[in-house]
Amino acid sequence: MMFNYFFGSDTRSLGFLEIVNKKVPTIKVITLPHSPTGRGRKLKPNPVEVYCVNNNIAFEYYDSKETYKDMSIGLCVSFGKIFSEAFLKKNNKIFNIHLSLLPSYRGPSPVENSILNGETTVGYTIFQIDNKIDTGNIVFQESFKIDNDTYASSFYENVNSLFLKRYDQIYANLNKDVVINNYDMSTTNKFIKNDYNITERSLNTAKKMIRAFDVIGPAFVNHNNNFIKIHKYSDKEHEFPIELSDGVLYPSIITPEGKNKMFIEDFIRGRK
Repeated sequence: MMFNYFFGSDTRSLGFLEIVNKKVPTIKVITLPHSPTGRGRKLKPNPVEVYCVNNNIAFEYYDSKETYKDMSIGLCVSFGKIFSEAFLKKNNKIFNIHLSLLPSYRGPSPVENSILNGETTVGYTIFQIDNKIDTGNIVFQESFKIDNDTYASSFYENVNSLFLKRYDQIYANLNKDVVINNYDMSTTNKFIKNDYNITERSLNTAKKMIRAFDVIGPAFVNHNNNFIKIHKYSDKEHEFPIELSDGVLYPSIITPEGKNKMFIEDFIRGRK
């Protein structure tokens, strides 16, 4: 059997969970308890729990003191928790999918930083988790190209597709000689809300931010005292330009303050 446990908690986990669930119908999911979200700070289940409930997949909440005795191999994707050394001693067959070519871009935001830094060759890495961050022994890596029009959502979708294609090859590599991960390379940090603010940024930087944050963000702007989320932009001029420090941005999909996500044409039409 390949992966029979899956550790994940957010939207970036879902594509991989869907693939593994099709390959291993008896998959057991470990996720995180309800956490406060939104302005009201209400407790809500995370996207992985919702997916499990909707698809009749067995799941339970993570317990750092637990020993998962029936786990043959675990797969961890965007879990949101760092496993302790004591936990890994009891559950030592867990592999992580990290969306960079390790040891570059260790940490929680490799996709976003790759886009912000204008990388053209990117990829993903599968490694066995140890007691440091993204430093375990590598069992599989694959690279691919992106360009200056690539959004983070497309990056994630591409890795999902490649993971599905390479699934059997990855399984074969789990017990082969591994590449020791030299962990003295670049690291990334977790973004906070203000990092998504493109107000007064340059046009080029704003475009990178919109593409980078379309999954974990989105980017936003304070425009005429209104808070507007920007999901996508276009080079096509229209009647709602946004002035930045050195140019004009033309958003194509936005969420106006207090409203639902919409195409810019619908927003402009509603203002008339």
